[in-house]
Amino acid sequence: MSSLESSFLNLRSRLGAVDRLNPTSADPLYPFVHRPEETAELMRALPRWRARLEEDGWRVHVQSIAEIMWQVIDASGSWETWLEEEPAGSTEDVIGAVRNALSTKSDALGSGIAPAIRDLVSRPEANRLLLLTDAALLHPFFRVRTLEALVHDRVASPTVIFYPGTKVGQFGLRFLGFYAEDPHYQHSGIIGGEA
Repeated sequence: MSSLESSFLNLRSRLGAVDRLNPTSADPLYPFVHRPEETAELMRALPRWRARLEEDGWRVHVQSIAEIMWQVIDASGSWETWLEEEPAGSTEDVIGAVRNALSTKSDALGSGIAPAIRDLVSRPEANRLLLLTDAALLHPFFRVRTLEALVHDRVASPTVIFYPGTKVGQFGLRFLGFYAEDPHYQHSGIIGGEA
């Protein structure tokens, strides 16, 4: 059995233990850790996994983080300007401009990626299971941990973030396998990542 299939069985087992009627339980947020090179295999398995989760009684919603990012970038109205300035600008300038558009400004709480992600994970729907894909595209703008911090205490239904990276020890994760270890996943139900 592949490591992805083993991790999926672990996920199903954990989801089977979720108290679907208790809104006061801890954030049911599960980073599903997989090696970055397994992403294509994971995406091929996702329709089959979705069907199995639906057989378990879940109403599965799959959402691409990349799609949310593009919606935020499009709403910023800056895309055409960036394309015009890109040949003369540095890579750091372009990354900074995109990061700026995705960030939530304190004076514009409706902008950025944070409100879109918060809205998505905080919808209280019976038997809803949210699967977030394309987390690798957060690089180099954010890390997954940033999103997890944004939604802390707001996750209304089980949410799985397919996390491309590696697990370090019991609670540490390395986004994409090359960022420094982030040891702050003590409250997360990490799935997979075993070598």
